[in-house]
Amino acid sequence: MARSINSAKKSLGQHFLHDGNVLRKIVNAAKVDETDHILEIGPGKGHLTKKLLLKGCSVTAIELDHDLVIGPLTDIASNPKLEIVEGDARTVDLKNFIANTTQFKLVANLPYNAGTNILRSILLSDLPPQLSVVMLQKEVARNITASRGKSNILSSFFQAYYHTNFHFNVQPRSFNPQPKVMSGVISLERKESPLLPKCLHHDYFLFLTCGFAAPRKQLHNSLSQGLKISIPEVKDVSSQLGLNSELRPAALGVEEWVAVFKKFHGIKYIPKPQ
Repeated sequence: MARSINSAKKSLGQHFLHDGNVLRKIVNAAKVDETDHILEIGPGKGHLTKKLLLKGCSVTAIELDHDLVIGPLTDIASNPKLEIVEGDARTVDLKNFIANTTQFKLVANLPYNAGTNILRSILLSDLPPQLSVVMLQKEVARNITASRGKSNILSSFFQAYYHTNFHFNVQPRSFNPQPKVMSGVISLERKESPLLPKCLHHDYFLFLTCGFAAPRKQLHNSLSQGLKISIPEVKDVSSQLGLNSELRPAALGVEEWVAVFKKFHGIKYIPKPQ
């Protein structure tokens, strides 16, 4: 039997959100009005797109699945305030669709299998959104919005550039097909004064993967293992910053992680990717 163009594709991590109450809460969290330009990633069958258009805003929707573009999305394709772009959000050049001078918001139900990569690609691009309201797997959403004491790679990375907030959980029954895990909706608002220049975000992310190489060990052990340097070297740098290297990596706040990164980056201890 041929697969219907309305059915979800596991390879793309598709779970179509259909719960009207959740859709309204997402739109409300983004504070959408008629003056907004919205970037939507993975509109799917257009359920969230329709809610956005009802607010009178303009929408650029990027959809990877050709079957959805020529199928369910044709129902709304004629709306003059909607532009549907077929392509991969991680590689599409937003400058072709959104002017450099345009303030825009990202509102999306992101696929589980590529959500964080899409966020990194768009939020740290040359044309970043002012505000993003996105749905991700709950564990990932909680990691991005985690506070000091529960710090991790994602929270320490995104919070260097964005204010983050966890809004609400979404049950599996709100989707078709139902995922096996809970989802969470978060917002990320761009900081007027980010803790690091955007040009360093690749190095910073790589550094954090080294810093959390052994998250259950003390900071000097984890950094020593990740950066492949001696424990005394890590202790020396930590002492210069007034940090207790016996803490676990999760105990450091984002400001402290940025300070440690700057110190190690200055002495070029960060291993370059192969």
